[in-house]
Amino acid sequence: MPMRLPKHHALHPLIGLSATVVQSTNPMFQRITGHIIHETHGTLTLSDGLRRIQIPKISSIFEITFPNGETARVIVKTLLGHPAERLRRAKKQRW
Repeated sequence: MPMRLPKHHALHPLIGLSATVVQSTNPMFQRITGHIIHETHGTLTLSDGLRRIQIPKISSIFEITFPNGETARVIVKTLLGHPAERLRRAKKQRW
């Protein structure tokens, strides 16, 4: 069973990682698997080799596989914003 996204993974760059949409308000997005090729403030773009699909972060739950083989079920609130914004927020909270 995949675990929730640890705090240190929320700062990990997502582009290039494998992801699966495990839950979405749009049934067409459920069970889509691919590599993350682009990230915006509110979406992730997955590519399965044949097509690119832009999926909203706010209405989806992703299962992401990290380079060490660890998988995590991503709660959307931890991913909202660009990677640089997430890092900035983490630094502000720390200090």
